[in-house]
Formats: sequence, structure tokens, C-alpha cells
Amino acid sequence: MMWGTLLAVVLIVTTLALALRSLKLGLISLASNLAPALLAFGTWALTVGQAGLVVSVVFAMALGIIVDDTVHFLSKYLHARRSQASPADAVRYAFRTVGSALWITSLILMAGFALMTLSPFQLNQHTGLLMAITIGFALLADFLFLPPLLLAVDRKQYLTKPDWRLHS
Repeated sequence: MMWGTLLAVVLIVTTLALALRSLKLGLISLASNLAPALLAFGTWALTVGQAGLVVSVVFAMALGIIVDDTVHFLSKYLHARRSQASPADAVRYAFRTVGSALWITSLILMAGFALMTLSPFQLNQHTGLLMAITIGFALLADFLFLPPLLLAVDRKQYLTKPDWRLHS
């Protein structure tokens, strides 16, 4: 399971880098896609205290769902940047165009997985709860971690261009 998940992460980063035509954004996606899982598993370890089959299965399942929001945000960000928008304006554009969709889909997925906690089967309860927590952290990462990361990485490049402009 560990090797399969590691291979999936490598393939996801590679695919995103190729699709977005940017190794930098592919690597940024790695940070924003792994952070929610690490936060969720840290929360799980602090509250439940054990990591068994559920944790390994949830990471692989959650990765596919988490990547979707990051892809949408990064593609809109990149579209704006390629249209000569500043990094800050590109982040605003990404929020304006996909922000609502990310909120709605994430909340629906969290609610759906949270329903699994009503199952009498403990494995289903834990899977549903951990998936809901992970998706919640993914939403927070896409809204609170990814934009500052993009701004920090692109800011230096943007300010060193000879034709840089100030945007309000």
C-alpha cells in the first residue's frame, strides 16, 4: 500500500507538471496535496492514538479527491498568470472562478463521508470520519496554504521582471 501510494504521488505530480506545463506548479501541488493528509493523520494520532488499516486506505482514497480541488485552483491561477496578471490578481481570479465550487463540493463530500460514522461497523466509521477530516483540511489548505505559497514562489519572479507593474 505504501509503495502504491508513493507511486501515485509521483504520478500525480508528474501529470500535473506536464498538464500545467510547469514543474514549479507540479511541485507546489505536492505540498498542498500532502499537507491535508499529514494534518488529518496527526489529528487522528492525537485523538484516537492508533493508525491501522484505516489510515493507509484513507490516504490513498483521499489523495484522489484532494488533488481535484488543487488542479482546479492551479489551472485558474495559471490561466490568469499567463494572461499577464500579477500573482495576487491571479490568486483573486482563482478564488473568484472556482472558490464557490471548491467550498460546495468539499462540504458535500465531508457530509457524505461523515454519514459513514453512523455505520455499526467500526472500520466504516473510522474511514468516514478520517476522510471527512482529510477533505476539511484539504479545503483549508487550498484556501489558506496554497495561495500564500503561490504568492511567495511567484513574487520574486514577478518583481524581477523588467516590465513589472503594480496592481491594486
